[in-house]
Amino acid sequence: MLLHDSAVDRVRALSWADLRRIRSDPAQLIVLTVLPIGMIAFLTPANRAQLRLTGYFNASGVEQSGPGTIVMFAFFITTLLGASFFREHEWGTWQRIRAAPVRAIEVIIGKSFPSVLFSVAQVAILWLVVFTLWDLHSKGSSWLLLPITASLLAATWGFGIALVSLCRTIDQLAIMAQVGSLAIGGLAGTITPRDTLPAWARALSPYTPQYWALKGYQDVILHGAGFSDIIKPCLILLAVGVAGGLVALFKFRLNHSKVGRS
Repeated sequence: MLLHDSAVDRVRALSWADLRRIRSDPAQLIVLTVLPIGMIAFLTPANRAQLRLTGYFNASGVEQSGPGTIVMFAFFITTLLGASFFREHEWGTWQRIRAAPVRAIEVIIGKSFPSVLFSVAQVAILWLVVFTLWDLHSKGSSWLLLPITASLLAATWGFGIALVSLCRTIDQLAIMAQVGSLAIGGLAGTITPRDTLPAWARALSPYTPQYWALKGYQDVILHGAGFSDIIKPCLILLAVGVAGGLVALFKFRLNHSKVGRS
C-alpha cells in the first residue's frame, strides 16, 4: 500500500485508505452533521429569550445556538481523527505501516487529511443550514466567518493530534475528546450565552479555545466587528493548532504501542 516513490504518494495512499473506510461506513459522519442541526433547533427558542434578556432585543436565538453548536461539534471531530490511528492498532495493521518506508510526519498528514476534509464539509453544511433554514442575519460581513472557521479547524486538528500522540488507549482519547467538546465547550458558552453563566465559569472561559472561536463569530454576527477585531481570536486558535502540532512532532512515534479496543 505504501511502496511509493515520493512522500506525496505515501501521504495520498494513507489518506485514500481512510477515505475508503469512511465511505463504506458513513453513519458516524452523518450523525455528526445531522445531530447539530437538531440541537440548533432545540436550543434556539431558549437562546432567543436569554439573548433578549441580556440586551439583544431583536435576537432570534440562532445568533447563539448556531455558532455555539458549530463550535462544540467541531471539536467532536477529534474522536474520528483518533479512531483513524487507533483502529490500525486494533486491527493489527499498524505493523504494516511501521514496516513501510514511511515517516511519522507522513503518517500524521495522511491520516489527518480525511478528518480535516470532513470537518470542512461539516462546518460548511452547518453554516449553510444556519443562514438558510434559520435566516441568520449578521451585522458584520459574513465573509469574516471564514478566517475564524479556518482557525477553529486548525485548533481542533491540533487538539486531536495532540491527544493521539499523548493517549495510549482509545478510551483515554475518547474521554478527553468528550471533555473537550462538551464540558469545556459548555464552560466557554457554546450551549448558553456566556453572560448567563456563573461568575466562576465566565472567569475560566477565556482559557478555552472554544471561547475565542465563539467570541470571534459573535463579535461579527452580533456586534458587526471588522477584520481587525477578529485577528486576536484567530491568532489564539491558530496557536492552539500549532501547539498541538508541536506536541505531535515531539511525542508521536511509529513504535509507540497503542490499545485500540477497550
